[in-house]
Amino acid sequence: MNTGLSFATLSKYPPYRSGHAQQALWNNRALARITGRIQHQVTYCGTPRDPGDDAGADVVVHHVPQSARNGRAVDGHLIKAMAAEVVRVCLDHNVDAVLTYYADPHAEAANRAVRVLSEFGRHPVLLHSLEGSDVLDSICEHVEDRQAALLITDVVDADVLCAVSHYTADCFVRAVDDIFGAQAAEATASRVHIRYPGLPDSAFAAPAAEINDRDLVSLGIDPRRPVVSSIGRLAPEKGHDVVADVAEHAYAEGSPVQFVIAGGGEIGRELDRRQARLPNLFVRRDVDPARLHSLRAASAAGLLPTRAVPGFTETFCISALEYAAVGVPVLATRLGGVPEAVPGEDFLIEPTASSCEWWARLTRVLERRAHLGEAARVFARGFTDEVSASRILDLTTAALALRASA
Repeated sequence: MNTGLSFATLSKYPPYRSGHAQQALWNNRALARITGRIQHQVTYCGTPRDPGDDAGADVVVHHVPQSARNGRAVDGHLIKAMAAEVVRVCLDHNVDAVLTYYADPHAEAANRAVRVLSEFGRHPVLLHSLEGSDVLDSICEHVEDRQAALLITDVVDADVLCAVSHYTADCFVRAVDDIFGAQAAEATASRVHIRYPGLPDSAFAAPAAEINDRDLVSLGIDPRRPVVSSIGRLAPEKGHDVVADVAEHAYAEGSPVQFVIAGGGEIGRELDRRQARLPNLFVRRDVDPARLHSLRAASAAGLLPTRAVPGFTETFCISALEYAAVGVPVLATRLGGVPEAVPGEDFLIEPTASSCEWWARLTRVLERRAHLGEAARVFARGFTDEVSASRILDLTTAALALRASA
């Protein structure tokens, strides 16, 4: 591993809430620790509002600057502005590699930047990482209209091609097969490297019991009763209606379990109506990350009933890892890349399961909470930001060695 490398990462950034935005930030911090070099992140999103989202002294965040647009040709402005900022950062800071998370739209911008840099005699290694709807929507849903062909070509131009899970890699390779044929798909499959996400050290540190209790009380939750939580975007694909259905079964049986859904999004009003009818169901929006961490750590289990919708299937499941990091078992749908994010069968349930089956399985998880929680904690230790960043460094070093031997 070459530990002296400097990266320019092109990605979204908090306060934009997504798995790949968090990964980019966490991995950049880890890259800085491992390499001893300042790392760089180029973004067009806003500045973080939460202290935990601050990049720190060893990661410089470069925001794509506002610039005058050609009013008669505005459509390509963002891609052009991103690429230009990557060029500037690479030239000003002697960057060794350009890394993107989420191919759409970052791959095209990074490719353009690298072509321009070659005119300056600079040849950084280019790494593209496939994450989620950049494959399942931007590519898989756009085979017929040929938009997928453009994005696939952008992605395979990289020196190093990564995917966040085997499921994601398989979906991408199938799309290549659909458009360019079996030979191209076989060649692409041989190039894809799995780079799982990794959590920062802070994700593994459970708050003290008194902090958990205080934060639960602030959310209107009774810390003396068991909590099952489901943390994430309030969107149809997250299956929060199943959580409400399970809460109904639990209430009908007189269970003391409290069910907490925390997030923000488009189906909140329906959940509000369910909450009004169920005294054991709590829906909490816009909870700050510190209290979310307390809620997660104080939970007896996490419930993640994700489902497939057009353009979206969980390609990994960072939420499952976040629960596991603090020793909390989850019950999650066996779907997409979710099985890669949990320790084994005890944590999975079939997509066709009824809410009654979910409640029965959850009851068994709660009965074995200590054993399953410890298994989850051990599993999560294989998914640290240092492991993920080291994978990036190893792949970059190998690409540099291949160039040197050519």
